[in-house]
Parts: sequence; C-alpha cells; structure tokens
Amino acid sequence: MYQMRIFTLRDGTKRKIKIEEGMTLQDELNKAGITESDIFQMQLVIEGDKM
Repeated sequence: MYQMRIFTLRDGTKRKIKIEEGMTLQDELNKAGITESDIFQMQLVIEGDKM
C-alpha cells in the first residue's frame, strides 16, 4: 500500500507524486516542483492491493 498526493494548481493543471515515508509537505512541494501559493487543492489518495 502506498500514498499519493494530487495537487490541483490554480491554473487548473494537476501534479501527482508518490509520498515516501517521512516526507514533509515542503519535501512534497519540492518533489512536485511547486510552491504553496500555486496550490488550489490537495488530495491524499491511498492505493494498494485489492482483496
């Protein structure tokens, strides 16, 4: 199972990154190449094996 964060930006585009254990929000933003002021909405998605 892993977690992904989907950032919807103010210009309507989306960035999706896989979250690694111990990452801070600032680490996530750096990985996505965006700043806090770029963000319109954030969504956490948990993905994994379906039984």
